[in-house]
Amino acid sequence: MNTQTFVTHMPDKPGAFMSAVKVISRNNGNIIRVSFNKAVDFHTLFVEVRADDGALERISKELLMLGYLKNELSVSKVVVVNIKIDDSPGKLYPVLKILDRYDINISYMNSIEHGGGHQNFKMGLLIEDPQIIKNVLDDISELYPIDIIDYNDEEPNLDNTIFYIRMGNEIQKMFSLSKMKTMEFIRESNRILQMLQDRGEDPNRVFEHVLHLAKFMAEHRGDNFRPDISVTDVTENTKLHVIEPPCGSNTYILENGNELLFVDTGFAIYADEMMLILRSIFADFDERGKKIMITHADVDHCGLLSVIEDAEILMNEKSAEGLLKQYNHLTDLREENAFCLGYSRLSMIFSGYVPPDPSRFRIMGKDVPNDHEEMIKIDTLVFGDISLDVYEGSGGHLPGEMIFVSDEPKLMFTGDIYVNTGGLTKGRNEFNALAPYLMGSVNVNSERAKRMRETITEMLKRSDGTWMICSGHGAVETKRADI
Repeated sequence: MNTQTFVTHMPDKPGAFMSAVKVISRNNGNIIRVSFNKAVDFHTLFVEVRADDGALERISKELLMLGYLKNELSVSKVVVVNIKIDDSPGKLYPVLKILDRYDINISYMNSIEHGGGHQNFKMGLLIEDPQIIKNVLDDISELYPIDIIDYNDEEPNLDNTIFYIRMGNEIQKMFSLSKMKTMEFIRESNRILQMLQDRGEDPNRVFEHVLHLAKFMAEHRGDNFRPDISVTDVTENTKLHVIEPPCGSNTYILENGNELLFVDTGFAIYADEMMLILRSIFADFDERGKKIMITHADVDHCGLLSVIEDAEILMNEKSAEGLLKQYNHLTDLREENAFCLGYSRLSMIFSGYVPPDPSRFRIMGKDVPNDHEEMIKIDTLVFGDISLDVYEGSGGHLPGEMIFVSDEPKLMFTGDIYVNTGGLTKGRNEFNALAPYLMGSVNVNSERAKRMRETITEMLKRSDGTWMICSGHGAVETKRADI
């Protein structure tokens, strides 16, 4: 069974939704989410359905036949007009009759009575076929004086369906998205809107944050992709390269001889920029032996897994399960938390993320309890002259989360279990603040996440010497064990 969200455009009349439900029920579909708020979005209704692939295809065809299905973005235009109508009974009816004849929806209307025996009717007319605009205005002007008012983005009462479409078109251009991906963006924006509205958030603020997230990612591509890059000799034979991007997680690379060991790989949207950097750091990059370890299966840590095709990918069973779900277009381990679903999908859309081929996975650790609240050592990985102990966390941030610990040299790769928030630049801190707003919390289980952070702190206190802590976000932190 799979799920599909249908973006429907239903007529504003009794029984419209019932007709759609009949189509879904007749094809053994199960409605698992409905989103419609007439005060926010006058025409569009989002219906998420679970059914087998054949049933979903039949439902799509029947909704299309009803004229309910929006398979692509309409190039809609809102013309805001002011019509001077005699202040007497029945004078508005001829205007409404013209609009009905051209199948025009009114997205906004108000009237103010003025002296002189007339009222000014201000209307927002949603016209999906630009060819008929002139005809509509000409027909109305034969009856009443009419003024055209320039469209105002800040008009508070205009139908938010227009905003969805305009925002979708903006995102489509920003990321060169297909129509299918643009519609997916609109669906996931609606999902986030619905969740945050339930918390009492202003819809306009929600949209602003979604656009802010998109623009931040888009604006840091190409020449504007300026990560902080550093290299440290951690042993006589091994170097640690750190690439800290403007958005997304850090990428760490241990270099020993001709071998490279990655820890996380950042966002896919910066794949081209990252590959240029990697080939400039390592002149013979394509000929080198490569392995990649992931701290967890979030898209901002796994972006280059499908790009660096000749690398073996090391992970535990839970992370492999999450990536396999992504590969098969199923709800992954983060998306199983409804509050995280919209943000996760938006990140995939914006970044152009492609899940890696599961045949490249190498599983670390066996027979680990499915649910545990402790940090459990599951394996040891030897890379050159460094031995890394592999620990699985309790899943507070995400099921399958891991940390990698070397006692000599004292290196700790913590992923997002421990983040050096004090080491974030202003821009990176601004970007990192968007995720908690758009999904409620970056953690699947905040209490467990807190205990895992405390566990790492205790591990440091029980040891000796000075550690290099390489967290998921923020600069590398040098920390004395006894502090």
